[in-house]
Amino acid sequence: MVRIIICGLLALVAGLSGCASNPATGGVDLVMMSEEQEIRLGEESSQQVMKNFQPYANDALQEYVNSVGQSLAGVSERSELTFHFLVLDDDMVNAFALPGGYVYITRGMLAYLNSEAELAGVLGHEIGHVTGRHSVRQDTTSKLVGAGSVVTGVATGSVAAMDLGGMFGGALVSGYGRAMELEADELGARYMARLGYPPNQMLEVIDILKRREMFEIARARKEKREPQIYHGWYASHPDNDTRLEGAIEAAAAVDPGDASMIRRQLFLEHIDGLSWGKSYAGGVVRGNRFYHGGLRVKFSFPVGWRLESEKSAISAYSDDNDAVITVVRKPYAKGQTPREFVTKSLNLGELRDDKDITIAGQPGFIAIAERAESPFGMRPLRIAVVFDARTRSAYIFSGSGRKDLSKIARDQDFISTIFSFDSLDYQERQLAEATVIKLVRVEPGMTIEELAELSPISGYAPEILRLVNALQPGEQPAVGEFIKIVQ
Repeated sequence: MVRIIICGLLALVAGLSGCASNPATGGVDLVMMSEEQEIRLGEESSQQVMKNFQPYANDALQEYVNSVGQSLAGVSERSELTFHFLVLDDDMVNAFALPGGYVYITRGMLAYLNSEAELAGVLGHEIGHVTGRHSVRQDTTSKLVGAGSVVTGVATGSVAAMDLGGMFGGALVSGYGRAMELEADELGARYMARLGYPPNQMLEVIDILKRREMFEIARARKEKREPQIYHGWYASHPDNDTRLEGAIEAAAAVDPGDASMIRRQLFLEHIDGLSWGKSYAGGVVRGNRFYHGGLRVKFSFPVGWRLESEKSAISAYSDDNDAVITVVRKPYAKGQTPREFVTKSLNLGELRDDKDITIAGQPGFIAIAERAESPFGMRPLRIAVVFDARTRSAYIFSGSGRKDLSKIARDQDFISTIFSFDSLDYQERQLAEATVIKLVRVEPGMTIEELAELSPISGYAPEILRLVNALQPGEQPAVGEFIKIVQ
């Protein structure tokens, strides 16, 4: 009754919004946006997404994922919508949906799946967010207190006038809340059953994502950083969620599915060669070593440090997250010396322990800036620059510590990284090739620990290889099976 009264009041005020029957759930939704406006919002928001991400450059994989997604969308309650499915070139383990039928999945998520049925579980879940109109429903709830601004945006017909980020941006990171996430699971399982996928594979997906999130949360706590997790709620998902189990049983009652529809081998063949990890400023990281084939340079970071990357910079963080060294590449002016580059181009003064150096036959300069901007604020900063005359590039090394006041506690680690700079040998060119997922058939005596030692994964290699292959802690792969490795 309260919901009906609110709908009536809003309809009187706005002349537009109201209550509508949800095609997927059969319930009555309080919404403040028409389907046409929802689709237009999705179109505009997809353009924003593509400003921040690139499609993954593999046409065969894109076609495969789109085919699975379109089949699921075709049996949904909103099959009249034009759905769009795209694999994003990002290592974050994530998938998300925009209003109106735009569904995205990252290559990072694909790396942790092990069958087409599991892929269908992820895509079905995201389709469930669309068919359940979760973004629209959540926006309506959050905007009721300040309904005037939304009504103005809808009344003028300008979706851009609304706060697109505030509308559902948070949901793409933190999820839509327990009720809607469970509803999306229920709907996804329903669509899987309609196509013959075993609905219980949805539970496999949840188990994979839950174990991966718990591992990432524990690792992030140790490294004193924010965890990077998919929707941020699976780690707290009950192991025996009666509502979800009931939804799976209900979907299985419609069609228990066929084991042949799991399609493990077909899926693995499609992700054979899938890029793994981040793109480190155009180079590749193997263990604690950085290689750049195009620039033909290499250098090493302290063992055990965590690496992060941006478009033109690489940063390595100590295991306690209290020290960081960053490497940036910039052009230097003709005739400029490394010392002049530091004092003039970087505008660093009050230097001590400064001297000109030569590293790998290239001119350089090293010093300590008494106080300079760092990730921890104003701190003493170890600074060094190495010139590469072949490309007229200046490699800038800067190191700082959270607790540094006058001395630099991890200075020896910083100096080791600086003096590890070298040219890439011809024999090392293959090490500069991107790390990828490859399929291998398990031979007698082959263990995860053995494969981890040969892997370029930086840190926790055995744990990560077990997670991507859906193996339990301590479990070894079965002889004769195909598993994923990183090389």
